Amino acid sequence: ACESGGGLQAVRLLRSDDRSLWRSTHAVREASLRTADACIADAQQGEAGRGEAEAGGAEEGPQWRWLRNRRFNAATNAFIQVAGHSNLFERLCESVIIKQSSTPERAAYEGISATPLGPFVPRCLCACQRGEVQLLYIEDLTARYRRPCVMDVKVGTRTFLEADAASTRRRVDLALKMLAVDPAALSEEEAAAGVTKMEYMRWREVTSSSATLGWRIEGIRRARGGAAASHYPAPKLLREPEQLEQAVGWFCEGRPAVRRAFAARLAELRAALEASRWFATHELVSSSLLLLYDGDPHGAAPPGLWMIDFAKAAPLDGALVLTHRAPWQPGNCEDGYLTGVDSLLHLLSRPDPLAGECNPSGRSRPSRRARGASQSGAERA
Repeated sequence: ACESGGGLQAVRLLRSDDRSLWRSTHAVREASLRTADACIADAQQGEAGRGEAEAGGAEEGPQWRWLRNRRFNAATNAFIQVAGHSNLFERLCESVIIKQSSTPERAAYEGISATPLGPFVPRCLCACQRGEVQLLYIEDLTARYRRPCVMDVKVGTRTFLEADAASTRRRVDLALKMLAVDPAALSEEEAAAGVTKMEYMRWREVTSSSATLGWRIEGIRRARGGAAASHYPAPKLLREPEQLEQAVGWFCEGRPAVRRAFAARLAELRAALEASRWFATHELVSSSLLLLYDGDPHGAAPPGLWMIDFAKAAPLDGALVLTHRAPWQPGNCEDGYLTGVDSLLHLLSRPDPLAGECNPSGRSRPSRRARGASQSGAERA
């Protein structure tokens, strides 16, 4: 059955509590929220119809069939994603996406939303169980931006579950993932035999900045003006602080206000995390921070930063409490989440060393002011 969990009420709260913010954007207006109401109501009716059909052996209800077959024009309603498994998401309407998830992620959304950390996660408007799969109806954070610029940051020094450390099963699919990133990562014999989940996740950590800094960039998408969106090349292989600084500078386009907004938001999140009982009693493995701003200079929505991806969030047993900064040892469940937050905040809080917009080739362009002064000097000469 589809449980609203305050879902329809949450959609209505978007009208009252966030009216000025949501109405000030191009993508999400009152009509979009009415669409969200209608779509979620249809989904609830469809779940009820499907449940009756399964009980009676009849065909599934028409509302669920409509939802399952619903598709949007890729050119006008493209779902924006820079990392993760693309087959887990479907856009429901302008302001809502559906994610195929799991019971731990649903429990995490429900737990976090009832704490002061609630403003730092997308709203989970509704949840439906389909066998072992949870369908989460989640607020589309990109909907408030005209030209969304997105950076996905994986947080934590440990990105694998403790259960993965004990698994000896070798998987060829993980070996192929490694070779897709680095063709020299494995020999032919190693690729044929496969790698364990622990070996794969450890490789991901040491070939990126996760092991040393507690965070890594999973993907960057930048969009501006009428130009096509551009992606930063091979962000998962960035490991050195200078490389990460360059990538973040490229993402922010040398705009100090955007960078300061991210730093302020992350500082607020860190304070909320350090004061949160929920956070202290849960491990967050392979969770991400999503950084968003509008590439359209006329966009009204401010830059934002949210916690996402809680599929591997788990409550701790007994009276165990985490620091989220201590080194991991088998059994202590430490994930290094705050280590990553500290490091990322340190980077964002520093002045951008690049004079202007930078590009992935490693060369930085002079600022518009510098280019204008240069052109004026040439004209005077």
